[in-house]
Amino acid sequence: MVEAESNEFDYLVIGAGSGGVGSGRFAAGTFGTKVCIIENRAIGGTCVNVGCVPKKVMFNLASFLEEAHLFADYGVKGTEGLKLDYAFFKERRDAYVKRLNGIYVNMLNNNGVKYVEGLAQFVDAKTVEVEGKHYKGKHILIASGSYPSAPTFPGSEHCMDSDDFFTMTELPEKMVVIGGGYIGVELAQIMQALGVKTTLVVRSQILRFLDEDVRQVLLENMEKLGLDVRLNSPHEKVEKLGENEYALHLANGDKIECNKVLVALGRPPNVDPLKLENCGVKVDKYGSVIVDEYSNTNVEGIYAVGDVITGALGLTPVAIRAGRILAWRLFGGRKDLKMNYTNVATAVFSHPPIGTVGLNEEEAIKKFGEDKVVTFKGNFVNMLYSPTADEKKKLKSLFKLVCVQTGPEVVEEGNAHLKVVGANGIGKTIDEMIQLLSVCLNMGATK
Repeated sequence: MVEAESNEFDYLVIGAGSGGVGSGRFAAGTFGTKVCIIENRAIGGTCVNVGCVPKKVMFNLASFLEEAHLFADYGVKGTEGLKLDYAFFKERRDAYVKRLNGIYVNMLNNNGVKYVEGLAQFVDAKTVEVEGKHYKGKHILIASGSYPSAPTFPGSEHCMDSDDFFTMTELPEKMVVIGGGYIGVELAQIMQALGVKTTLVVRSQILRFLDEDVRQVLLENMEKLGLDVRLNSPHEKVEKLGENEYALHLANGDKIECNKVLVALGRPPNVDPLKLENCGVKVDKYGSVIVDEYSNTNVEGIYAVGDVITGALGLTPVAIRAGRILAWRLFGGRKDLKMNYTNVATAVFSHPPIGTVGLNEEEAIKKFGEDKVVTFKGNFVNMLYSPTADEKKKLKSLFKLVCVQTGPEVVEEGNAHLKVVGANGIGKTIDEMIQLLSVCLNMGATK
């Protein structure tokens, strides 16, 4: 007689993205925990399928094309006729994503994790239902990620979201991107670099969390690259003019004609389908799961990490780390272990990239007072642009330290009384350098 497969687990994980796989795989592989991961979308989550992975591949392509404008200045001839085969590129990019999907499946299999495809919905605090079958968990992790915001306004049915963006099989001649956050800024600059005449429409300011000096350099670079940026420009409606022809109407009366409209207004937590009311887990006014510093929800035995939690940073390495720490605490005996969300390095893949960690100048002044804050900054042009005389090709860079005076005197050189509380920059490779600066800040570095 064959024993029926048990649907009871030590650890039930809802979501096979960065946080869910990071936590479930670690629990199974390191501690021998019996784990089940449930996912109703593509394995790998937002990052692998419709986020940082395909976006970064496209950023690389955009960077190649932008730097190709410098070839002649370096003496490389015959590049004027470069042409992008977007269909070929998309095929290669999507194949890479598929390979990653397969790698994720293999990782789970190799660590003895059961993988279930389907939508998980809570029945009670220890049980979820997936396509009519019940699965029980002594511990349950909510790591269901996010989805693209889909605001409704006149003509919104003619728009695409950031998930749709990666399904495009050909490039439009003209595109409008609505939204001044990470997604809007990154995708608008990528499209402009790929030869699409792009307009970025922002209700107020772009990347409002950035230091103002960094933001101004970004805007200057955007102008040099030909991107049309409309700040303080709320949109009202999208009008269909013809086949693949649209017009975005702004509140100020301007009309922008294009072939595609991309709405990039954030990614809310993907929790509505989970039926949290059946288990009693509380959410905030934005629908994000409320957790304490140990990733506990208000219901014993239910936890949450990643994009679904209140105040989520929305970063892949953060979700992975938080998931692993939770697994270590639950199954590895580290009852005191918790995630440190302070001084997390963040990159924006603008052109060139932005790196930031800690406080910007405005935040530091608000926290410590203007008389205690001292900043140091350097503006420069990267040596990459040294052979060219064309000022429009020379993108600006900026590096800025934000410090707080902790002693009675300010000494210009080697000041041990100036504690660094923020590092902010824009320029090539800052996205890599900012990680080391995060280590420095967390160790209490002085200038």
